[in-house]
Amino acid sequence: MKTYLYQTVLICTAILVFSFAGCEEKDFSSSRESDEQEMSSLRKEIDKMSEQVSCDNSADWKYVAIGSKACGGATGYIAYSVKIDEALFLKKVAMFNQKQKAFNVKWNMMSDCMAPAPPKTIECVNGKPKLVY
Repeated sequence: MKTYLYQTVLICTAILVFSFAGCEEKDFSSSRESDEQEMSSLRKEIDKMSEQVSCDNSADWKYVAIGSKACGGATGYIAYSVKIDEALFLKKVAMFNQKQKAFNVKWNMMSDCMAPAPPKTIECVNGKPKLVY
């Protein structure tokens, strides 16, 4: 009987040790910072692609919704030239939108629910695209 009791105590102790060994304190602020840095880095890539071509003819430019508000919808619009790798650019924008949407859910973000109006047209001003509303 003593052996059975000893084995039971040993097994329970082992279970407790292993269950606590897998626990670690998580620093949610650094995870949030990491998420923000990842989105910021991706946004810089998107902006860099958008700015790599000079705006000389507005007919060569399009725009796409970018960002994700917490209550839905885009945060704004970004112009891009049809002379860049359009498929890659749109893929990066879609990835950014998904990451921001997931960030909003993960961190219980709040925002106004006003949807920005899409631009009416694009003008070229000093070699840069300008969204006209």
